[in-house]
Amino acid sequence: MGTSGVTSASESWTEPAAPEELAEVRSRSQLDSPATGTPSEPPGERADSEVAAFGTELHGRFRYRLMKRMGKGGFGSVFFARCLDADAWRDDVPPERVAVKIVGAPQRQNPVNLLKRELSALLAMQHDRIPRVYDWSVAGDYAFVVMEYFPSGSLKDVISPLRVVGEEAVWRLLADLLSALSAAHKASILHLDIKPANVLLDGNGGYVLTDFGVSQASRMNRGMLPMSVGTPGYRAPEQRDGEFSKYDLRTDLWGVGATAYSMATGFNLAEHQHLIRDGSEAESFGLPPISESRMPFSNELEDVVMSMLQIDPDKRPGSVDEVLARVQAIVSGSGFEADTTAARRRSKVDDAEVEELIEGLVDPLMLSICRGRGFDRYFVKFEDGEPLCSEGEQSYYAFLLLRGTVQVSRAGLEIALLSREGTFLGEVAALTGLERTATMTALGTVWVCVLNAAELERFVTSNPAIGLRVIRDMARRLSRIPGDI
Repeated sequence: MGTSGVTSASESWTEPAAPEELAEVRSRSQLDSPATGTPSEPPGERADSEVAAFGTELHGRFRYRLMKRMGKGGFGSVFFARCLDADAWRDDVPPERVAVKIVGAPQRQNPVNLLKRELSALLAMQHDRIPRVYDWSVAGDYAFVVMEYFPSGSLKDVISPLRVVGEEAVWRLLADLLSALSAAHKASILHLDIKPANVLLDGNGGYVLTDFGVSQASRMNRGMLPMSVGTPGYRAPEQRDGEFSKYDLRTDLWGVGATAYSMATGFNLAEHQHLIRDGSEAESFGLPPISESRMPFSNELEDVVMSMLQIDPDKRPGSVDEVLARVQAIVSGSGFEADTTAARRRSKVDDAEVEELIEGLVDPLMLSICRGRGFDRYFVKFEDGEPLCSEGEQSYYAFLLLRGTVQVSRAGLEIALLSREGTFLGEVAALTGLERTATMTALGTVWVCVLNAAELERFVTSNPAIGLRVIRDMARRLSRIPGDI
């Protein structure tokens, strides 16, 4: 799978061969060892996953027998296996057919730590578009995790320039991947290696996102990463350039866009990297329009996919939930306006007014932040009576109050008046993608900074003092007001 986790495992997820065929495969493989799992080379010479063989029995909470290796990557291998205890009279016993990922590691990497990284991600998420985890072990000869088995193969298996893909299938892919990523991002996990080989077919026309082997917390530094991550052709520009400080929610959106692009056009981008644009000629998008390669697809589909393929992360949508809501609205035929009035007003204020606003700030921390490079694009002014957002709307922006008073109301009744400099509003809806539970209206002239989910997360995590303030403000509000705002 290139430089990242074991995604080649999902490249050939097929039904296991007959026992005689497995025996033949085993006899041909130089990596296989006796059924006892005893290495044929001295310990430490190769990753543990390379010496596991057909017939090897593994023990976690339950017992598993390896039947066929389905794929191998830089961090280990995935096997089709049978749970030997599947007939036991217990509700928590895995099904008979499972997938077992045995984690190896590149030189100087600890396989147990790599497995724990993936386990921590998988256990933090429970979603039907993410494989279920049944069992695992970090002790003994092998570090492994037992997962749900999908026999229909991966998206990579079916992508071809000769294969015509219907638009409905691409919309389904987008909805399923975005739903899985929404669960991951809500758990503060970035996948960082979304590509067709990591998308499994569920056998019912749907798709499942797998391989969180290189997943990371949604804010990180280089020291937290085992190596540069992502697969050429599908990694975002900031991944390609090693700009670790720019990794955020929008990095995964690129992977979704590139995967959908690959499905729609039939091009495996890992083999067609000449299509990738680096922005050196002032291009906005990292790939040519879909319509240049494959017709006919609707303008709506092309717009959604290409919006995630903006070279500049700041120009991509600010959250998975925003794109998912747009996809769902288009598929259902309902209207959707992701760019709220507040968002459209960003960067359209008078520079002199912004400078006057900043000079009038009292809080030294706010003053320092607002003078930061590039921060001026977030400022928005509302006049008396204008709504910042309305109850019931899907909105993906938070507001940092800098001057003025905001009335918060629900069902037409005032529930709060907020005027403190540095107060955050709407952060719950921005981070969760939930509908607004209150209307916010300007009383007199109000100045705020408008931040999408990715910008809000970056802002808070880059300024710990602000993060603590947000937590305290949310706790105070939630203790006084039923629900959240």
